[in-house]
Amino acid sequence: MDSLTVDHTYGHALYDVAKERGIVDEINEEYKAVREVFRDNPQLRRLLLIPLISALHKREVAEKVFGGRISKELLNFIFVLIDKRRIDAFDNIGRYFEKIVLENDGLTKGIVYSALPLDKERLGIIEKKTGESIGKEVKLENRIDKSLIGGMRIYIDGKLIDASVKTRLENLKQRIKS
Repeated sequence: MDSLTVDHTYGHALYDVAKERGIVDEINEEYKAVREVFRDNPQLRRLLLIPLISALHKREVAEKVFGGRISKELLNFIFVLIDKRRIDAFDNIGRYFEKIVLENDGLTKGIVYSALPLDKERLGIIEKKTGESIGKEVKLENRIDKSLIGGMRIYIDGKLIDASVKTRLENLKQRIKS
């Protein structure tokens, strides 16, 4: 629960600053780029998490890595996370920030699990139909689930839309029993 509060608090704070300065899209893209740097360089992330290293030294490292490459607003935000010992929440804060951006653009984000990768055209059709069913514009990320025989499962706004072959067969079995 504490993590959820941290993600929301810091995500909203970053969004408020970005919106006030008119750089929401810039911050969103930069955040994704910084997240990639952390993913590609796990030793950097580990260094920023070590409690025995001073916040000042961690800030200097962050300045060397990101200074001049990202906005001063995002760099200052990273400094705050370092100072408050919240850098471990960086990914979750970014996801929450992105969720706020999408919601304010009238979009909602979800995940569609399928047995095989979906091409862009098929994904677009699924996004449109899902959006119509929930009354929002939808952006879906496709992930592969080898346990699916066919069909798909869509997770969106805390809900599951299960259109998998397995579920359809189980529903048919229940109707036959009745």
